[in-house]
Amino acid sequence: MTTTPKAPTQAQDRELASAFTGCLATAIRQADRLVASVFDERLRDIDLRGTQLTLLGAIAMLERPNQRDLSERTHTDATTLSRNLDRLFDRGLIDRIECTKDRRMRRYTLTNAGRKTLREALPLWQAAQEDIAHRLGGDVCTMMRSLSGVLVDD
Repeated sequence: MTTTPKAPTQAQDRELASAFTGCLATAIRQADRLVASVFDERLRDIDLRGTQLTLLGAIAMLERPNQRDLSERTHTDATTLSRNLDRLFDRGLIDRIECTKDRRMRRYTLTNAGRKTLREALPLWQAAQEDIAHRLGGDVCTMMRSLSGVLVDD
């Protein structure tokens, strides 16, 4: 005689789920989303998201980067990177330069509008930085920068 196993109860489900309490990945993702929302809110007036500002800054910093360069610099997956580059291009903030040796490769530069937007974003970005720093406090900000330095190979 075979018996069918009993369906788990809500109490058993909660007990299993509690094993994931304190998950570092979840905590970091939640913090990332909350911090990103502060930056996105501050940048809303110039119709820019924090991820797009990061890309504009990376393009300004690097000399005619390609998508691989930008992906490595910003730690962004190819799909997200491509989508954000398309948005910046469509808004006229960046130019795409076709590579003569490999038509699949493109390099990126800021347009004058992109430079202007980057300048306009600076005080908004600074306000977001100050807001987050005030919420976290100096010690936590220092710890977060240290954590990032440990996790990111730059």
